[in-house]
Amino acid sequence: MDLYRFFHPHHNPRLNTTPIRYTELSELLQATTELRKALERAQHRTERAPCPPILPEHFVDVIRAGRFLEEALKALSEAHPGDSEEELQEVMRERSVSSGWDAWTRRVHETVGEKV
Repeated sequence: MDLYRFFHPHHNPRLNTTPIRYTELSELLQATTELRKALERAQHRTERAPCPPILPEHFVDVIRAGRFLEEALKALSEAHPGDSEEELQEVMRERSVSSGWDAWTRRVHETVGEKV
């Protein structure tokens, strides 16, 4: 997962001295939401086509934990002061040299350009 590389100091040493950015919190929230939804779909699949010893009820606590993570990340995001234009520019520079971030970089660049 490309997102992981932007949170792990081994892959990105800058993280040792840079505060977490709102953009990053938003991406973590989005990834958590997508994981929870995928788990819900897996639970429904297991209801329709059981795969013993895995049963639909085995997903209940995992889905509950996913909801907890979503709420916690929402609270962190709401508490964050937000990213400045300079911080967004820095994130764009970091990701523009990484594969798979072309569309993201283009969208953020367009958004920042509209605000100027």
